[in-house]
Amino acid sequence: MPSGWPSRPPRGPAARAAGSSVKPHDSNARRCLLGACAVSLWLVAPAAAWAVVKVQIVTPTGDQPVFGQVVFEVKVAANEPVDRVEFLVNGLQVGVVRKPPYRITADVGEENVGREFLAIVHGASGASASSRVQTSAVRIDDAMELRLQQLFVTVTRDGKRDLRLGQEAFRVYDNGVEQKLVTFGRGELPLSAALIIDASESMRGPLIAAATAGAKAFIAGMKPLDEAMLALFSDHLLRVTPFTEDRQVLHAAVADADARGGTAVNDFLYMALKLLDTRKGRRVVVLLSDGSDVSSVLSMEEVLRKARRSQAQIYWIQLEGGEKHRSYSSAWRGHLDNDKQYRDLQRAVEDTGGRIQPIERIDQIEPAFRAILQELRDQYALGYYPSNLRGNGSWHEVRVKLDEPGDRVRTAAGYLDY
Repeated sequence: MPSGWPSRPPRGPAARAAGSSVKPHDSNARRCLLGACAVSLWLVAPAAAWAVVKVQIVTPTGDQPVFGQVVFEVKVAANEPVDRVEFLVNGLQVGVVRKPPYRITADVGEENVGREFLAIVHGASGASASSRVQTSAVRIDDAMELRLQQLFVTVTRDGKRDLRLGQEAFRVYDNGVEQKLVTFGRGELPLSAALIIDASESMRGPLIAAATAGAKAFIAGMKPLDEAMLALFSDHLLRVTPFTEDRQVLHAAVADADARGGTAVNDFLYMALKLLDTRKGRRVVVLLSDGSDVSSVLSMEEVLRKARRSQAQIYWIQLEGGEKHRSYSSAWRGHLDNDKQYRDLQRAVEDTGGRIQPIERIDQIEPAFRAILQELRDQYALGYYPSNLRGNGSWHEVRVKLDEPGDRVRTAAGYLDY
């Protein structure tokens, strides 16, 4: 036999000598071999043959145009442990979740385009299933400017927040014209919060300690996708952080806080609104102060104008010691002008859909921070594209009405059309 050719397999005695124990023509042995293989295959066959995993996209739905921060949530059913759920938008993975709830928040951009949402569930055995939703762009005419207007709505019944309403219960009117809602949610959007704490001379001692404890309570209640920035101010900026999800950074900003100097509420409220312009999700300013401004360069009228152009809400934890606002004069303004500044601050809070929380005792400060955070979680988020934009700086009055009798609504009073 030429060198390098494969040799023939041994036969007969040679085969036995080589260790072969089964002859190809031995039918009994062949039946045993096949039986053993069948048992072996049954024992080692992947459990995926009997595993059942299912997944269904809960939100968004196919009839819901989506923009910006979007809650992507699925329902999973399986008769085996779930290893992971992958979330993809337009073919790109935007998250992986390994345990319930199977939900993420994804930033899908502001473009008016359709988007494909794909969820893939993987079982422990390797079994998998998928669910797909295709959303559509909003159809608009050529004359309409595309700008999503978001409203965050607090609904109460008998003094308690009512969270049982669906989209069909809401009617939104922009300058008297009913608008079509294109987004709807309940408290799912992440939070971007600017916490600005008055640390002027009048806050010395127990007051500044209670204020920083309240800020820490708010920070402790933040969820993983929430972010905040914190500023301590007097007549100048004492401490400030960037927007961050890192609680340690935020806690460090209020550690051993001291109080000194005058008060410049207007300047730093304007700063907070300006910083929130670039943030995503639900935007809010939480101001703790008595509201008496003696040092600001900016007027509250300028802050009010900024607030009306913003989609941020302002919540004011109002330190007054149980007393009504008293007129005063300052280096910049007389008492009549200062009274107007105070009224404009109240109006800015109301126009943004926030609220004023009066504080009469120090021990009410920390619960006030907690209550504001919970209220933000309990709001409805409504989005629409105004059908009557002109870009002329005019004021658009916004009204939200409910089909539910007995419910009360609080939201932004309107916005400036720029």
